[in-house]
Amino acid sequence: MKKFTNPIHSSLAADPDFSDLVVEFVNEIPNKLALIQKSMDQSDTTTLRRTFHQLRGACGGYGFPMLSEAAGLIEDRISSSDPIPELEIRICEFIEMLKCATAEPDPNASASDA
Repeated sequence: MKKFTNPIHSSLAADPDFSDLVVEFVNEIPNKLALIQKSMDQSDTTTLRRTFHQLRGACGGYGFPMLSEAAGLIEDRISSSDPIPELEIRICEFIEMLKCATAEPDPNASASDA
């Protein structure tokens, strides 16, 4: 399984019109992680697919395109009826990625990136 340790910054974190929304989104991540884990434990593919569908859109909308793409790939696999045990590694990797999401602006981004 891949390890993710570097922060994943929102492309909108430095935008004053969106920064508060990004903070709210990041603050809700623990709830999403708990829902994913519960759904996996219960083999609840309906809730799992819906959660990844929501994350696909929300991550993209809040400036986390890498997370959006990863959530979309998992959603597609769930929709294709892949069994949860086969998806577990991908889901665990996504969880580790999501834990790295931060509402802090990227200190390495240039002013023209904002």
